[in-house]
Amino acid sequence: MKPRTTIRDVARKAGVSVGTVSRVVNGHPSVTEAKKRIVNEVIAELGFRPDAAAQSLRRGTNRTLGVVIPDLRNPFFADLMQHLELRAKERGYSVLFASSDEQVDSEAALIANLARSKVEGVVVVPSNRATSIANPDGLRLVVVDRRLAGHPFVAADHRAGARMATEHLVSLGHRRIACISGPENSFVARERLAGFMDVMASRLAEAGLDPAAWIVSAPFNYEGGREAAKTLLAEDGLRPTAVFACSDQQAIGVLRAAFDRRIAIPGELSVVGFDGILISDLVVPRVTTAVQPVAAIAKCAIDLLIGGEPLDADASYIFPCVMALRETCASPS
Repeated sequence: MKPRTTIRDVARKAGVSVGTVSRVVNGHPSVTEAKKRIVNEVIAELGFRPDAAAQSLRRGTNRTLGVVIPDLRNPFFADLMQHLELRAKERGYSVLFASSDEQVDSEAALIANLARSKVEGVVVVPSNRATSIANPDGLRLVVVDRRLAGHPFVAADHRAGARMATEHLVSLGHRRIACISGPENSFVARERLAGFMDVMASRLAEAGLDPAAWIVSAPFNYEGGREAAKTLLAEDGLRPTAVFACSDQQAIGVLRAAFDRRIAIPGELSVVGFDGILISDLVVPRVTTAVQPVAAIAKCAIDLLIGGEPLDADASYIFPCVMALRETCASPS
């Protein structure tokens, strides 16, 4: 049997110290690009594979990352978790998941537990009520989806995505466009509502319509959308010809409310959602939506966590949404 290639073999052939090879393997920023290139070429040539267990013991970690999300029932977060885990595996890491159930105290306890588990960093989607993150152990933290001061932030461009979704309805000829916003204490809801208002505030006012009357706040779930749509689609008064729902779950709730009232979609009512969750492409009719780039968000968050550079607490990494044009939109009749 061929002897296993060791770190000393790599160092000897590359003409560098064992410490330099170790720093290259562990992504330490102190090694010059020239030496990194030489060492990596030798590693590839000799087929050297670092001992993961030994690395973990030296660093006091176990090549594991933590992820804390606010709601396991939300399909968007399930999608995010899957992409975070896929990227972590590509980088040789495993992931521990936990849900805070939108509770600040639970969030702090979960992060403390992850620190005791020797994770190398944590991706956090903060609860809507969070104003800071308790991190007494000084873990590397990256905040995703919901901005929180003092931590690097990775997210879709919620405001621009909402603006794009609303502009799509305007381009079809709609003028009476209502919005089902999210919870008022939600950063994401505020950003998406702002995008809607960027497009519609002046248009509704010019049409003699009170913008506030065309916005209903609701939870980001199916029932929230359905109940909000009941209000917007009431028989008395002027009905909207289109609805921008600030989540796909809400948009699916609108479909049900319209069905219950025998309102045809898209013939009598156009609907646009936000997120791009799988079920939005499975319901009938298939929901037109602003799709979040979940894979890009997850890749960025994981790469930031395990990178060798110090984290920039003020950095923001914002990714554009794209429209998925499906079956819930048409020109007003």
